[in-house]
Amino acid sequence: MHNSATVNVPDGKLLEVGLSYDDRITDVRLTGDFFLEPPESRRALEAALEGQPVDVAHETLVEAIEAVDARLIGFDAGHLADATLEALE
Repeated sequence: MHNSATVNVPDGKLLEVGLSYDDRITDVRLTGDFFLEPPESRRALEAALEGQPVDVAHETLVEAIEAVDARLIGFDAGHLADATLEALE
């Protein structure tokens, strides 16, 4: 199955998560008007979400996202977890 979700972050930033899944998340694509340091960390964030079960808890996603060595600019781990869960609904 394929789905996406968009979250408008309070400071006006936009975060979109597109994903494919069956019983687990198999592919993730992050897009939006946010920034990452280093920019290459986008792939590591996507990989942190891939493999998670579709019934994953919000806190589990936040922990996986925070484990990535990246500085999130314009959003935080909770916003990304929210968008991921919304895409799974």
